[in-house]
Amino acid sequence: MWIKQRGNQLGYKVILGIYKLIGYKGTKPIIWLVSLFYALFTKHEREAIKDYYKRVGVKYGFFYYVSHINQFSLSLFDRFVTKIDPNSFKIERINLDEFLSDKNRILALSHVGNWANTFVAFKYENRTIHITANEQLKASIASYEKSLEHQESSNIKFINLEEGLKASIEMVQALKGGDDLAIMVDRLTDPKRFIEVDFLNTQTKFNKNPFEIAYNRGVAMMGVTVIRSGDRAYKVIFSDPIEVDKSIKKEEAVAIMAEKYAKYLEGILQKYPKQWFNFYKFWEC
Repeated sequence: MWIKQRGNQLGYKVILGIYKLIGYKGTKPIIWLVSLFYALFTKHEREAIKDYYKRVGVKYGFFYYVSHINQFSLSLFDRFVTKIDPNSFKIERINLDEFLSDKNRILALSHVGNWANTFVAFKYENRTIHITANEQLKASIASYEKSLEHQESSNIKFINLEEGLKASIEMVQALKGGDDLAIMVDRLTDPKRFIEVDFLNTQTKFNKNPFEIAYNRGVAMMGVTVIRSGDRAYKVIFSDPIEVDKSIKKEEAVAIMAEKYAKYLEGILQKYPKQWFNFYKFWEC
């Protein structure tokens, strides 16, 4: 999830302090007011999201945009609440049997829905998932998040991409050990490492690395999105397995896998357009 960060550690402490005093429902109106404030003063993000609305077939309206920002704000709020009270969240899983039918998959994530709540979504599954991430929170906010009392699932491991070679080694070890590896697809970690796919009727650059890793290792992929479906409620939507075809050349196989993932993500956005959390000119990068 990305949006220009104007918040600070004090702001998060205040919101969570209010949550502890008056509960989840009592805090929501305050978060809505914060969302309204951001919507009024985020001119560049507002212009960028208009472009997204055109592509997904949604008519722009200011209060629709406020509602979209509010979805993002609530998802970020939930990220902190899960650290305090993870067991209060209800998780529904779609296509779970396909996910459980085999281990050692590459899970394709994107900045759609609340990927940061993955440890809550997967805490009941008897398998280890390594999530690659490039932390976007300000250092002071990230430090505060880590200080909160919580019980993270021991089967969720994070691989910090900023650690370079160490991260690459950890990714290889995860797959060799028969675990799952989750990688972001919608943002490029290297501007030269991309695959162009037809996404929302536009040729779009996706991160090529996860598809190449899947081909090289012969590991099937699955798209997975963690959608906020209500207060303290999330829906985990798995795609059908995206199999690796080793009988054809790598470039062709990678392109086919990327197109299948793009179609899956399009379906998610058509149903949940406000769960798109790329608040910048996505198609110009």
